[in-house]
Amino acid sequence: MKERFYNWATMWLTLSVIFFLVEYATNWLEVVTLGGLVAGAFIEGFIVNMGLGLMWLIVSKPFKEAELEQALGMHSDLLKAIVVTAAFVWEGAITLAKLMPGYTMHTSVTHLVFLLLVYPLVGIVLEKIIRRRSN
Repeated sequence: MKERFYNWATMWLTLSVIFFLVEYATNWLEVVTLGGLVAGAFIEGFIVNMGLGLMWLIVSKPFKEAELEQALGMHSDLLKAIVVTAAFVWEGAITLAKLMPGYTMHTSVTHLVFLLLVYPLVGIVLEKIIRRRSN
């Protein structure tokens, strides 16, 4: 139980740091204060972590048991995983822009590719790595 919580918290922190670094280095998400960006990154990391938990329930058993390279070749399950995770990523980003004071989202094609493809795929890969190591 302790290891599962540690893995969950590590994933939350890792996803938050990735989101923070990308949004800090680009002008895709305009935030008034640095503390606001840190808080938003933690919220986004939590939301994406919940999405990865749901994704893990939706994909097939062979996808769960496969090595990372094999899982990336299972296109049907990988697409399901990306869609579920991307939905949570997108909802988290929209929620931040609407609810957090001082947030303005500048949506461009590169930002959409990051939010809907790259960030979910990074989360899925990290989830597979962490789950494989814990078994």
